[in-house]
Amino acid sequence: MTHDIPGDQTDTSAASAASAASAPHLARADLHLHTNLGDGTASPQRVLEVARQRNLQVIAVTDHDHLEGAKRLQELLDRDPTHDVQLIWGVEVTTREGHFLGLFIRKAPRFLLHVEEAIEQIKDQGGLCVIPHPMGRLVPSLSRRKIDDLLTRGYQIDAIELYNPSPANASARDEVRRLNAQWGLAATGSSDAHFWQHIGAGYTLFPGATAEDVRHAITDHTTREGGQEQRPERLPIRAYVAQNVWSLIIDPPRKLSRMLLHGGDE
Repeated sequence: MTHDIPGDQTDTSAASAASAASAPHLARADLHLHTNLGDGTASPQRVLEVARQRNLQVIAVTDHDHLEGAKRLQELLDRDPTHDVQLIWGVEVTTREGHFLGLFIRKAPRFLLHVEEAIEQIKDQGGLCVIPHPMGRLVPSLSRRKIDDLLTRGYQIDAIELYNPSPANASARDEVRRLNAQWGLAATGSSDAHFWQHIGAGYTLFPGATAEDVRHAITDHTTREGGQEQRPERLPIRAYVAQNVWSLIIDPPRKLSRMLLHGGDE
């Protein structure tokens, strides 16, 4: 039979308290969300309001193949003296092999490039490359074979979504976690929100508080995925039907007109 020594308990408690006090503060960033300037349903203003309500320190607007949503949200922030949310300009690129995220960029890669070319265009402007909803079956996603191929050939991929609460890659989530033990990519979590109700349902934990801190955390592999502890809000089926109509019928002509107007540039 053993007996606890009071002095040992005090020392252990003090050590635990000291360790907790010295642990870095982890802030939250949602690094993959959409506005109604793309195929989302929330305006940039609404996105900003909800991000504040949900204590997100950093958000990345990643509409498909253009930066108009990020630009509009930046304009809102520039007129706001509080600056309590920081923005990362981003894009979800439609490549021939699947969707791909570019963060910290100011020019969207061209539509329907090979993913290798998209990576090069993102890296040429100092951006970070993130694989969204990897191996997903419901939306165009990079396959395991393609990810292996890119890494084998030395293409620089910075991070991978280990948690995305949409159904896009739910069935592959466990396998992606297992494979990333070999791939060694920085972990992110993001909402992939197309509705304001889902903003922050997935998030990335990072030490610091700013967009630049997110960049450093990804490159230093000190990020963690979050959001698994609570399922995202379930919306009426008509909301999902309406968003799909928006995505498939309304948004493509707007995207085409932007491409023609800008010659593929933002």
